[in-house]
Amino acid sequence: MRATDLIAATRDGREIPAGDIQSFITGIASNTIPDYQASAWLMAVYLRGLSKDSLAVLTLAMRDSGKVLEWKHGSGIADKHSTGGVGDKISIVLAPLVAAAGLRVPMISGRSLGHTGGTLDKLESIPGMNVRLDLDRFRGMVETIGYSMCGQTGEIAPADKVLYSLRDATATVSSIPLICASILSKKLAENTDALVFDIKVGSGAFAKNIHEGRKLAETMKVITDAAGVRSEYILTDMNYPLGRKTGNALEIQECIDVLKGGGPEDIRLLTLKLAVRMIILAEDTQVDEASIMSKCERLLDDGSAFDKFCDVVAAQEGDLDAFEKLPDAPVKWEIKVDRSGVWTGIAALTLGESVRKLGGGRYRVEDVIDPAAGWEQAVENGTSVNAGTTIGWIYASDEESAASVNDELVASCVWDEPVPHRILEII
Repeated sequence: MRATDLIAATRDGREIPAGDIQSFITGIASNTIPDYQASAWLMAVYLRGLSKDSLAVLTLAMRDSGKVLEWKHGSGIADKHSTGGVGDKISIVLAPLVAAAGLRVPMISGRSLGHTGGTLDKLESIPGMNVRLDLDRFRGMVETIGYSMCGQTGEIAPADKVLYSLRDATATVSSIPLICASILSKKLAENTDALVFDIKVGSGAFAKNIHEGRKLAETMKVITDAAGVRSEYILTDMNYPLGRKTGNALEIQECIDVLKGGGPEDIRLLTLKLAVRMIILAEDTQVDEASIMSKCERLLDDGSAFDKFCDVVAAQEGDLDAFEKLPDAPVKWEIKVDRSGVWTGIAALTLGESVRKLGGGRYRVEDVIDPAAGWEQAVENGTSVNAGTTIGWIYASDEESAASVNDELVASCVWDEPVPHRILEII
């Protein structure tokens, strides 16, 4: 089948032979399929979708366009992926915790995307921290320490890199089949026994409601089942930010607090839940969930998970002495409410965009992140407050920048509504 025939078949909703999809993706990875044909095909998928069988073939072809990691025989291998949220620093706590529990965790992570933060940007707020590892070094750390965190290399799913850049340029980013293929082509290249997904749902997430979250989870499950990887999908609320701190260096500080047995309760509980599910899936065991939960709680409280984190930071050239002196913003600006009532929280989307404006995120790939920019929440969600109460602080490079987001943050406060549970559903 010629590229034009494949485009037409996708446009018309006809089934495409697996071999033709595989050849097309091979051509994209080798640059023998021109961008204009790849773009036309992406738009056809965006408009008509793909069958379950074709989506599975597409994802595995994208995975196989590059290297698939190979592992020595040993303990279970698991990873977790989040669809992105505000204040979502779970991976940074979760990976060392699960590694301390005895699993291997090869975590290939991403950077900030839109109003959501990126794990790699957060890690790079630690002075010297190197997240640009080649695959041999990355794999070696996972085998010896138990985990590592790095960015996608040119060797992992190169077809995805081409298609992802074209999706951004052709307004096809929001296609669920293309989202699932992109995420899973990279995650399946890790060659894990199990994958656990944190599907964010709400105003600050890609999936705006639980129905969209379920659809995303069910589509991903079709692919992981075809790949023979055990998977589970936890739908979690993202109407309000996770934890009390949002912004790269601030979130690292909060991660350290949780890894030392403290920190916000919602971060700790969600991390523990994800860790337990990763362990059970990777070991394919019916072991009592409560006993694994107790073990994970102990690994946080006794410092074992923190020690594992320190091992990886040191191995990736991070400055361990800098934990108490992470980048600090020149301006700490109080945000006060202008009414009394039960303060439910601050809208995640508005907060994420505000932190982005302050330099904590990107508008263009080449934008430089300000690691100190961010937000710290002063009161718990669901607290009764009076007008004039300080609900948090903006960290900014100057007072003009801080003042520019003051009114929008006050206006985005939600009042007198129930605080939602973080974990909504497990699929």
